[in-house]
Amino acid sequence: MIGNKLYNINKELTAAQRKAIAQHCTTSSDKRLAILKNYIQSTPGTLNDLNQFLSDAVESNWPNSSQKEKELKLRRLSSFFVDQIESVLLSTFVDKNSSIKYILLAQALEKSGNLSLINYYYDKAYDSSVIEEDYYYQMIGLKGKIRMSYASQNEKDLSKALRLNEELLKVLRHANNDKVTEYYYNISNIFLEKNSLISNRRDELTQEILEQIELMDYPLNKVSLYVSLAKLNFDNELLHLYFSKAKETLYSVEKRNHDFYDLDRKIRFLELRLEFFSGTNIESLLAMSEDTIEHFKGFSIINNNMLFYRILFCLLSNELEKAAKLLEENQVFFRGEGRILENFLQAVLLEKHDQLKESLKILQQIMYSTNYFIAVFSRLLYIKVQLKRNKENMTRPVVQSTQRFLQQNSGNALGKDAHQFVLKALRSKTFGNKTKTSTSSPTLTVFHEYLLNV
Repeated sequence: MIGNKLYNINKELTAAQRKAIAQHCTTSSDKRLAILKNYIQSTPGTLNDLNQFLSDAVESNWPNSSQKEKELKLRRLSSFFVDQIESVLLSTFVDKNSSIKYILLAQALEKSGNLSLINYYYDKAYDSSVIEEDYYYQMIGLKGKIRMSYASQNEKDLSKALRLNEELLKVLRHANNDKVTEYYYNISNIFLEKNSLISNRRDELTQEILEQIELMDYPLNKVSLYVSLAKLNFDNELLHLYFSKAKETLYSVEKRNHDFYDLDRKIRFLELRLEFFSGTNIESLLAMSEDTIEHFKGFSIINNNMLFYRILFCLLSNELEKAAKLLEENQVFFRGEGRILENFLQAVLLEKHDQLKESLKILQQIMYSTNYFIAVFSRLLYIKVQLKRNKENMTRPVVQSTQRFLQQNSGNALGKDAHQFVLKALRSKTFGNKTKTSTSSPTLTVFHEYLLNV
């Protein structure tokens, strides 16, 4: 089987990218480009479909070649397609990012010695990076301009280099603060997804972040640090305090740039997710998810994880027609790695309609996913569905393997106690255990409550 890279890159192409590649294929009489255009404009199928397409194309265009030559042409055709697609992707990306384009032009010409032209491109790169609010390319642009000023060796240009160096220092300080906030954002993400790795450092990290907040002069850096504090305190009341401080600081900012809207989106999704795991009721979750989806639509940005929760909440509130419609209308957002989210939602929808065998068929395909939460939720739902079918004998091996799975992933603190509680209840139904269930239960999400309703 060949063409794996081609298959994967084709799956991820947007409609606009496909259009650009198809246009590129019309710029030459090379018959390989005509074949590529045909492939790009067709619906992506399986890897087997791609291999059949390539085999048919080789057979049709080079029928007189030997079998060995055809096999070689098939591999070369796949590699050629990848090269052409990557070339178009890079070209369109550079065209949309002026700072990168001008930096590449300046660097390509540096050995030519035309200082005026090189300086022109670094000027354009810096000006574009300021508009694009990209500090990395501002640094490269400024460094390039300073080098060009050194090269002239006259007092006027050296004076300019001195001024530019002061500007570079400001950019470096800002970039450094961004790196600090990114460090804490990343480590708090790790804490959230794999608590055991750094659980003993929570108090230390909290204190460090509070100290950093006092040192920051850029409000959005403070916002990011408050979000990191919220993640470090996902399991206690400080979660709400730090989200409140993050939003208060964010919405006090008057100049709303790319960084502002990026943080706004992150906060909205993260707050919804953590509210879900904190046991917030379905009515509040529905309102939060609807508000966030509408907000994202205003910026033509939809996050498939946000859509996942929105549709899941509709399912759990028995708004089944609405959930099915949202799934149908938003399939484009569940392509590639997002397909597993769509499959899970389809399984829940089928269970809700009592199409239990169809639901199980999907769950069997995704319950061993590398996506931890989908794997856990799918296993627990599988057990629930089999119990509804009175197939206790089918649930026993899954109950046992799920117990082992949770033990192996005990460092994933988010929802851990709820997973164990639900599994214990389902295990009791499976094995007919008459042991009295504890009257106290951990915080259960609306999905865990749904699982218990067998």
